[in-house]
Amino acid sequence: MAKQISPQFISKEAFFKTYPTLSYGTDDKWLAVMTPDEKVCALALETFPNSHSLLNRYKKHRLVEKKIHLPEKLSCLLIGTALQHQVWQALLEIPRGETWSYQQLANHIQRPKAVRAVANAVGANPISPLIPCHRVIRHNNHIGGYYWGHKAKIALLQEEGVNVFALKGISLE
Repeated sequence: MAKQISPQFISKEAFFKTYPTLSYGTDDKWLAVMTPDEKVCALALETFPNSHSLLNRYKKHRLVEKKIHLPEKLSCLLIGTALQHQVWQALLEIPRGETWSYQQLANHIQRPKAVRAVANAVGANPISPLIPCHRVIRHNNHIGGYYWGHKAKIALLQEEGVNVFALKGISLE
């Protein structure tokens, strides 16, 4: 997961008006949805279960399949609300090998009473695992959910050196 990102943010309305046509494709590791000017707007590991379900987020767009090559530093265009943008930026500040609770994340962006909205923004992350939403767990030390499934979250955390067996809700079956 050595990719670096340079994120830019845009509203859903402006995104659709600016980019009615998007391309998508895979390389050996990733499935990506990209703008015509090569900005990544969605990304998933090919090994994630149902990774192509990512395309469902772009039903209003004309999607064109093509072969892709992702550079080491990705220019990303992330579509969402102001709160989602704030949460996604904060996720980049969680150190590799650490986990934060949704409450810690809400406190970090100075929205301590917006835990549920913060959790929803985490779940809407379009380029996981590069914006590391897998590093967020429940306040009771329970591993919580992950868009790509429980096993994918555990694998990502283990890859980063997190002792997942210290977390609740772990099942490697």
